[in-house]
Amino acid sequence: MVQVVWFKRDLRVQDHAPLAAAAANAGPVLPLLIVEPQYWAQPDMAARHYAFWRENADSLAASLERIGLQLIVRVGAAVDVLAAIHGQTSITALHSHMETGNAWTFERDKLVGAWCAANDVPWHQPRQFGVVRPFNNRNRWASQWEDFMTAPTVDAPTEASMAKGFDSEPLPDAHGL
Repeated sequence: MVQVVWFKRDLRVQDHAPLAAAAANAGPVLPLLIVEPQYWAQPDMAARHYAFWRENADSLAASLERIGLQLIVRVGAAVDVLAAIHGQTSITALHSHMETGNAWTFERDKLVGAWCAANDVPWHQPRQFGVVRPFNNRNRWASQWEDFMTAPTVDAPTEASMAKGFDSEPLPDAHGL
């Protein structure tokens, strides 16, 4: 049984509420980076975006090692990757930031949400930006944004228990995607 922290584009340990929440809970943590070939094939993505993201993934891996965690990389569709992990060991919770990306990431997150619901995996998605999705009501938007922007940052955990039995795949290069 593991708590999965899914790093999307938020490749840091400082001010990372999902990581802090998972580390504070009892039990092992699985820091997960999913390289999604379909995402990187979108028309608004380019090799330079992936190169920057990959460079930050290397930095994230080093930061995680300092608190006793290993970044586990998987290549594939998010739902397929999560299902494979869940088949190997029960996922007790999925932690990730609420992403505000493009239409592709929104649809992907709806699929992940449906998978989580079907598999009784709670998905905790704290905000990381002033913008939230879906955005259903503009009432009080400015005050909610101000509250979020002035809230204190989340400290990086100093240690965490690493989930055992998981090997990482190599990060593909841009041409491999």
